[in-house]
Amino acid sequence: MKNSRRIVSGFLVVVVLAGLTTSARASGGDFLASPKFHGALLMGLGSFLIVEAFDSKSQANKAYDDYASAGQVASVRQFYDESKRHDTRAAVYGVLGVGAIVYSIHLFTKGDDNLPSQKMEEGLVTVKGISLDVDGNFLQKKMGLALRRGF
Repeated sequence: MKNSRRIVSGFLVVVVLAGLTTSARASGGDFLASPKFHGALLMGLGSFLIVEAFDSKSQANKAYDDYASAGQVASVRQFYDESKRHDTRAAVYGVLGVGAIVYSIHLFTKGDDNLPSQKMEEGLVTVKGISLDVDGNFLQKKMGLALRRGF
């Protein structure tokens, strides 16, 4: 059962990575390169990772119960290490699963690529013709607030 889960999760990762490397702006309505298809793949992968996270957490709880009831020193260390390993795996799977689901929701709600993007003229906050916006320069590693006055 463990090997089949690893094979399925490895296959899903390969499919998602192969799908993401194709051009995102496919002409002619290519289904395999559409954001909706990538969103469906990521939703499935995220759901699988969340299920794996809950499974790892239950295995960690079982290992911790065995640790609490163990009598020999060697088995105590083994159960504790196993509990820690499953807790770490549950945390990693949970974060990756939630991230995949959030990104898949973004892909589902993303606008059409053929439409021109809207330019944000107003900034984050606009009060009486003065707008506040966040500007930054990645190369200089600087970020700051920009005040703009509209005429």
